[in-house]
Amino acid sequence: MTDSKRTIKISIPSDLDWLGVIDKTVEGITEVMDFDEFDRDSVSICVIEAATNAIQHGHETSPDKPVDLEFIMEPEILTVTVLDHGKGFSPPDLEGEIGPAPDLTRTRGRGIFLMRSMMDEISFDFDEGTLIRLVKRKSPSESEEEASA
Repeated sequence: MTDSKRTIKISIPSDLDWLGVIDKTVEGITEVMDFDEFDRDSVSICVIEAATNAIQHGHETSPDKPVDLEFIMEPEILTVTVLDHGKGFSPPDLEGEIGPAPDLTRTRGRGIFLMRSMMDEISFDFDEGTLIRLVKRKSPSESEEEASA
């Protein structure tokens, strides 16, 4: 990938059937950026989780409201924002240390924990709906391999 910043924006309907489009988009972007397989999977899991939350909780599965995603690609950093246009939510404490793992037998309530565990940065903005910002940096071995190529 060149040294310039590139941006891709997509909007999907609030329908879980569209998550495959997001998954393929993330797969393509992380391949172009030469992320290793583990980091590709981590980014995919987190972006799918954020989009699922936007569809199910932000829009309450209302297909007339779009979920907007933006992928900002820099040489060493991928930033992904996921925006819903719903009423927002009151998340648990999002600052500081990652707390203990939630009950893994539950089917809900693990998304924010996973995102915080797998991404380098995660932040939220609640001005107009909910915006989740996910940041993943290339690991040193990925950067070194790219520089020597």
